Order: sequence, then structure tokens, then C-alpha cells
Amino acid sequence: MIKQNYENIKNNFEIKENLQAIKDDLKDVNKGSRSKEALLFLINGDFSVFTELLKHEDPKIRKNTASILGLLGSDDNVDALYEAYTVETTMYNKAAYIEALRRLHFQKYTEDLKKRFESLKKEKITVENKKHIIEEVNQLKKIFGTGKKEFTGYNLLNNVLLTTNRNFKNITADAVADIPHSEFAAGVKVRTSDLKKILSIRTYDEILFIPDRVNTVSNDPVKAAKELVDQGIKDYIFERIGILNENGRVTGGMTVNFRSELRAKDKFAYPDFTKKISAELETLTNWELVNSVSNYDLELRFIPNSNGKLNVLIKFFILKDVRFSYRHEILPVCMRPYLAATLMQLAKPYFVKNAAILDPFCGTGTLLAEREAAGSSTARIYYGIDIFKEAVEKTSENLKSFGMLRKTELINKDFFTFEHEYKFDEIITDMPVVTEKKTLRDIEEIYAKFFEKCDSLLEKKGVMIVYSRNPEFVKKFYAKSGCSMNEDFEISKIENSHLFILTRQ
Repeated sequence: MIKQNYENIKNNFEIKENLQAIKDDLKDVNKGSRSKEALLFLINGDFSVFTELLKHEDPKIRKNTASILGLLGSDDNVDALYEAYTVETTMYNKAAYIEALRRLHFQKYTEDLKKRFESLKKEKITVENKKHIIEEVNQLKKIFGTGKKEFTGYNLLNNVLLTTNRNFKNITADAVADIPHSEFAAGVKVRTSDLKKILSIRTYDEILFIPDRVNTVSNDPVKAAKELVDQGIKDYIFERIGILNENGRVTGGMTVNFRSELRAKDKFAYPDFTKKISAELETLTNWELVNSVSNYDLELRFIPNSNGKLNVLIKFFILKDVRFSYRHEILPVCMRPYLAATLMQLAKPYFVKNAAILDPFCGTGTLLAEREAAGSSTARIYYGIDIFKEAVEKTSENLKSFGMLRKTELINKDFFTFEHEYKFDEIITDMPVVTEKKTLRDIEEIYAKFFEKCDSLLEKKGVMIVYSRNPEFVKKFYAKSGCSMNEDFEISKIENSHLFILTRQ
């Protein structure tokens, strides 16, 4: 078919339709590579049929021809494409030329393209040219990297929100007791000019920044973007970001990539909000803030409030969070590490001194690591068991990274067949849940067997720390372990999750 399309174009027959067909074939995921090979064979190094079409009077023909030359990937066409780009008078074609050039070795024109990029960013935006300028800028910005960014605003006065488990935000509040703070619905609000002091706290999930002067905006995206820019959102962001130059030193002046996120229960009430506000912010800041679907430096997060407006928060993805960097290996069912840290803080008053600790369903080792982080001086040795070999291998990698593998024994085995020469002072675990392979009845049986098995493995005056999404089964069977219940912490009402502290006399 592509041969016929090419012959039709050579014979000036339905050029527009045949170009579109060739372009579609080249972009097709399944047959694109075969179509490219076939067309290059037909061309046999002579691209003149297409390069001549870059001068055609029909702008649609010029646009599709440029796209095809880019998809074919031959550097022989760089000069023809760039020349056509410079003389192109139809604005909506410009982006197609840049997209084509990006696929080729265009570097000889880098300085000229940079000048065009800077010129476009200063172009006056009108209703007529807005869409086309954005499209061309979006292609140009893919060419020019903005350098490696890093967060540099540690010593600025920052108002931040530390999101936490809603029921136990007091744990995080206690950790910042000597810093001005207050609790709010989803966590703790902190005001500090020593940000590094709070970054090591393990019991928060996200750190979100409240920008100065503009913490609420209209729910209309066009108005909201103008409010953000007028109130200095760009300066706020740039004050907190540096770019590393070739000598590894931090400099200012750059383009910052962002994404917009609307956290609303009813997103239909805000149609295309993120798309529209992102486009407005780009043009209002002359593309110093650039919307990006990947490799973004920050997220602008908008949350509806009771006044009909949107709260504004910023998440800096370039702000390094090394708290849980030991987690090189994870599984889809892994517990979130900040939650594991929160559970261990709740359980900390019950830790046994010089304890031998067992996790019967260790997964990838997050609970073991956070038990060590919360009370390393009280732990003598850890045992982790999991029936899945992959989980044990991942645990080994993670605990090695955490520096505790030397005092950990990992066993790939069914817990219910596990035997040991001595008993354990603590048993900590995240209990199994209903899955496609495990019914509620299966889970109930596991709970019954689990507590019965623990009776033979738990030392006198030992402690069981049990995280469960089926608290009814804990209450039904825990007595089989010979323990009494000391604490029942409701972790999440929505997930029906609880942390139980059981002790043996």
C-alpha cells in the first residue's frame, strides 16, 4: 500500500490524501518500522519528491511532508527542513518542523533555534496565535534541557504542611514540638526557616508548601492563573530552586517544569481545569514555568475549600527525601513506609529490651526496617519469614541497604511450618488480606492458625504488634496466642485498619 501511496505522490495524484496515509502508516505502532523500511527502499536515497513538497502552496501538504521526513529519520533532510521552517508563513505548521528536526541531528542550528525560542517567549499572545505559539514552544522546549535542578530553599522562611495519618497526627506534632506548628485535618502545619530539621521525621507522608500571599485562588482557571502570577508564584518558586551548572555550582535563571493537579471529589465540576490553568501559566510567565507530563520539578496542587475557592499547595519533587531510600525493591502490596514508621511509634512504649524479633509475613522488610529505626538499641536480632522467594530476596536487598542485614535472618518458608530453637520477645507483622487467591474464609483460617502458632513462638512477657485490615478476626482469635490485649488503635476507618498491641504475662 505504501508503494502505491508513494507512486501517487510522484504522479501528483491526490497528494494530500496519500501523504496523510503514509504519515499514518509511519506512526502506526504495529507496522511503523516496516513501513519506514519499505519507503526508504523506494526512495533509495533520493528524497526530492518530499523536499520539493516543502515548497507546496498547500500548508497542510507542507506540514505532513515535514512530519514524514522527520519520521524517516534521515539526516540528509536537516537543511531542507530547517530552511522550510524559517520561511514558513503558516503558524500552525511551525511545531511540525521542530518535531521533525528533533528526530534528526539538528545541532548545527542550535543557536538559531535558541534565538527563536527566546523570541517566541516574548511574543505578544493573542486569541489567534495563542494555540500555535504554545505548540511551537512545547516542541522547542523539548530540545533545550533546563539543566539539573535542586531545591535550595532550606533556610528560607517556609510554611509547610506535613500530611500524616489523620488519627495520629500528634506523633508528628510531637516530633516538631520546638518549632512553631499547628495541627490541621490532614496533618501538621509547620513554619520554619530550618527545613532540614524536619525532613528526617519519618511519620509524615508528603511535605507540601503553602506559597506566600497566594494560598487560595478562583476556581476559574484563567482567573486563577492570573492571581497566581500577580501574587508572585513564579518568584516564590524560583527562590527555592537552583540549577547546577557544568561546574556543579548552583545558579539562578531557568525554566521550571511543573504539572497541575486538582484534588476534588467531583472533578466534573471543574472541566479541563488543569489543562487550562497550565496553559495560562505558561504564557503569563513567558514559559519560565513550563507544563510537562514527565520530568517535572514540582506540582501545583489545587484543593476546593468551603468558600468555593481553591487552596494552593506546592510539592517540590526535586526536594530530596532520603528517609526511606533503603527501599530499592518493592512489591505492589507493600506497606507505605511512613505508615510503618507511624505504627512503630505507636508500639514503641511496648518494645522489649534486647529483643529477638520475628516478622512471619515480612514482605519486602518495611516493618522490620522501621522497627529498627524506631528502637535499634532495643533489638538484638530480627527474623523475617515469607513464603514467596521474591519477597525474601527483595527484603535482603532492602535491609542490606538499611545496614541491618548483619543482624537479620531471612527465611523463605511457610510460617506455619516454621520451627525455632528459642522463642521470640516480639512478633510484629502486617497480616494478609483478601485477594483474588484468598477469600475472606481463607483469611479467617489464617488468623486462627496464626495466633495458635504464635503461642509456641512467643516468649513469656513477650509482645505482639499486629497490623490488621480484619480486626474482627484479631478479636476473635488473639486469645489462642496466650496474650491479653493492651491496645487497639484504629488507624483508618475507611480501610478498617487497626494496630493491636498484645502482651503475654
